[in-house]
Amino acid sequence: MRAAEFWDGQLKPIIAAHLDPRENGDSRAKKSFSLHHQRKVSFKDTADCILSAAGFSYRERADMAAGVAPAANIETTLKFRSPDVFLSTTSRFEGRENAKSKLEEDISIAQGGAIRSGYSYSVTQKRRAAQPAISLRTAVEAYPGSLRLLESLSGDAPQPEAGLVSGPVFAELVYSKAQVDLGNDTDAEFDLTLWYPSEATDRRRPAVVEISYSYDTEKGQVDGKVALRGVKLFAALRKELSAWIAPGSQSKTSRALPSGCHEN
Repeated sequence: MRAAEFWDGQLKPIIAAHLDPRENGDSRAKKSFSLHHQRKVSFKDTADCILSAAGFSYRERADMAAGVAPAANIETTLKFRSPDVFLSTTSRFEGRENAKSKLEEDISIAQGGAIRSGYSYSVTQKRRAAQPAISLRTAVEAYPGSLRLLESLSGDAPQPEAGLVSGPVFAELVYSKAQVDLGNDTDAEFDLTLWYPSEATDRRRPAVVEISYSYDTEKGQVDGKVALRGVKLFAALRKELSAWIAPGSQSKTSRALPSGCHEN
């Protein structure tokens, strides 16, 4: 599947058919997909899945562009998800210097085609590749406040010295830059993410394909017309691309978690 062809042949017609045109009469679709990331991605948890059981996920990403030497640093992200917006907005932890935090509403398709809404707070930062997280302690100690939050949410007391195990490792290709104008100076950007088994040499058939789009809010506020166009577009994608939707409700993250662990 070529990303630009998917944009031109699938997404742009959906945008034109289901969203009102811009003031000049043009479609709200803008730009096109280009390869933005080539990475190796993995998720870690303890053998008893203490992180995922409490709504957390711990992810590691490393650049793997062709011809580029292995990076000295890897990107790590600790994320907390909850269907309760108040819990997600108040359950905060920190990162080290130059860490980036993000609060998101995640709207996805659940089993049976219903729309599911959840909320997540995450912190992303760099870690030395030569010093990987091998225990729960070495993972969460880089995120001050996270162990205390984990303890408050866990049914069983977390064991900080418990070892971490990795789920399946995937090669990740991310195509970005395609946009849709939602009005009021707000552009939503699409990401087309392809996952392949990390050692696979055949890149013709990905194991996972995800199409998503997102836009920023102004201090948590969104213009009503922007929000309406955003949800209309989501409903249109769900309808027009129904044949592409995988059965069941397993998320992309759940596919990469260690065996027996499932994302809440």
